[in-house]
This record gives sequence, structure tokens and C-alpha cells, in this order.
Amino acid sequence: MAFILVSVFWDKVYSNDASFFGNESSNFAILCYKRFRKRNANRVLELGCGQGRDSIFFASNGLDVYALDSSKIAVDNLFQKVQEKNISIKLEQFDARQGIPFGNKFFDVVYSHMFYNMNFTDAELKFLFIESRRVLKNNGLLYFSVRSDKDAQYNKGKRIDNSIYEINGFQIRFFTKSQIKSYLSGYFEIKNIMEDYEEPASLYLVFCYKK
Repeated sequence: MAFILVSVFWDKVYSNDASFFGNESSNFAILCYKRFRKRNANRVLELGCGQGRDSIFFASNGLDVYALDSSKIAVDNLFQKVQEKNISIKLEQFDARQGIPFGNKFFDVVYSHMFYNMNFTDAELKFLFIESRRVLKNNGLLYFSVRSDKDAQYNKGKRIDNSIYEINGFQIRFFTKSQIKSYLSGYFEIKNIMEDYEEPASLYLVFCYKK
């Protein structure tokens, strides 16, 4: 039931705005792309691709891109953009909390931009990281961004659960560095956690690889 409710919520958001997060790639995607190239990483999975601005950027720059999102509206919208731009992205409507629907050691990279800020339980987050590790090749990359405890909206709004707040109708999870390290412990080696800002969010940019 929770999967359905999340999908319905984001279907409504994306139905009301065809470019809710904008059309330009995120700065995080650009930064990650440079690192992908240095590591000769080519096959990329984006979790929570939304309307596809980062997946489109990766595919337009020659990467082999797979993209998942639980929202049918988002996936349909991205499919249309892919057709218009004549690029290739393997798209699927799927809620990753049910598992990542690919085989073991399939990807060079699992990427996400603010995906983990949704209202995931601790158990769901742990499962997502376990699944990410499973589908990554040996020494594969897990790069993701999350809203941080430095964010101006942290500890604001209605508290839903530990670190999760309802703000302007959105249920948002915020992270501390220690929480990030705890979730990844035993599964990934953290190379770096950087601080960044993308209007209106303060972020942690997390770069790690499969142990």
C-alpha cells in the first residue's frame, strides 16, 4: 500500500508540472559524470529518475543508462523526451523498495540525486543499499546526494518520524554524516562526503564504492 501511495503522490506532482525539477542536469550529475569517465564506468542505473534530467544528460554523453521511478507519469514523460531527443535510456516504472529488478554485478554505477530523501523507513534504506551493492560489479560506484542536517528546513515542519518532516506537503528525510556512514557500513567504502547547495537544499554528496 505504501508503494501505491508514493506513486500516486508523485504522479500528481508531475502531472501538474512537466519539469518540476527543471530541464537542465543537476550540478551533481555533471560532477559524477567526470568521475565516471575517470573510472571507465559506463553502465549506469539511476534510482528515482523522476522526469529524467540527469538520465538524459548521462545518455546524451554516451553512457549506457537504465532508469527506475515509481511514478508512471514521470516514466511516460521521460519516454517522450527520449523519443524526441533520439537517445537511448532503458526505462522502467518500478518501486525500488521491492528490490532492484536486475541481476547481480550488472552495473558500473548506481546513481541517485535526492532519491533517499523520500519517506523511507530505516529498514527500507538498508535494503536499498544492500540491493545496490548486489547489482554493482566489484568495485562498482554508488554515488548519491541527500538533504543534510545543515539544510535551512531541517527540524522544521511537522515531524513524521526520526529525521523525517512534512514540509509544504512533502515528507522529507534529512541526513547527518554519521547516519550516512551507519547505513553504508559493511556494504560500501566511503571515499568522500562533500557539502553542497542546490536551491533550496543543502546537500551531502556521497561518493563510495562496493567493498
